[in-house]
Amino acid sequence: MTGASLKYLIKEGFRNTWTNRMMSVASVCVLLSCLVLIGSAAMIFLNINALVDKIENENVIMVYIEDTDKEGNVILDDAAIDRMGETLKGMQNVESVEFVSKESAWADQLKTMEDAQAQFFKEISTDIPLPDAYKVTVADLSQFKNTVSEIKKMDNVTVRENSDLAKKLDTISRGISIIAVVIISVLFAISLFIISNTIKLTVYSRRLEISIMKSVGATNSFVRLPFVVEGIILGVVSGVISLGAVWGVYVLAVRSFSELLMSLRLVPLGFTNYALPMLGVFVCIGIISGVGGSLITMRRYLNKEGSEIYAI
Repeated sequence: MTGASLKYLIKEGFRNTWTNRMMSVASVCVLLSCLVLIGSAAMIFLNINALVDKIENENVIMVYIEDTDKEGNVILDDAAIDRMGETLKGMQNVESVEFVSKESAWADQLKTMEDAQAQFFKEISTDIPLPDAYKVTVADLSQFKNTVSEIKKMDNVTVRENSDLAKKLDTISRGISIIAVVIISVLFAISLFIISNTIKLTVYSRRLEISIMKSVGATNSFVRLPFVVEGIILGVVSGVISLGAVWGVYVLAVRSFSELLMSLRLVPLGFTNYALPMLGVFVCIGIISGVGGSLITMRRYLNKEGSEIYAI
């Protein structure tokens, strides 16, 4: 195929898109509906995942240090406590370790009390009833119990943790990922099926033109390329419009549920952080759907009926 022929066929693709604008609009609407559903589902799952990650980060292991014996004698000095922190950092599945001094922990505890109650505790004793501690954040919740078991082997420590919550969070996170993949895959398959049928109507409406081209010696590639160009155009247009539609729906939903989100202390994700990647995904899905639908439909048509001349 020469450069002039390729240029002509691409030009024909643009011309046919405009000439058959009603069918083009129908195709864009179909892709738009599917992409908006995919984008909305993606934003919902992204927000749920962000919420789960936030809860996961708060689900830490508190390691309380027993630095005195029953008689109140000091059995661990500052250097020994520092070495315990280094030991915790060196363990597998430990993402971060933060030292929480008894002074800061007691100050935070007093802030949660009423003024009179806090003043009472300050006056009755100058001793701090809390131990120094390390706050350990794990990297993988599925290995939470193993990490807790390893920490409990250390001397002079008391461990506080919530294994049940960690297990539930891990299950929720995995379930969300599976559901997201299934829903997006189903919606993509639906969009491919619908766009194929929409393009089939376009091909049927131009069956005489195609048959004449075949009868005068046009190759299948020559006949197919303008439809492929149409598919690319429809895919790009659908992707861009879908991004704007999803953005509008997301902003509207956040505003509508703002009071509920505030009451639950939930902060929705900013759409702008995901706009560019989503645009790329939408355009790719649109092009794949449009081109794929065109190729599938044209292949079936050319193999079975494309060589015949139809009378209208």
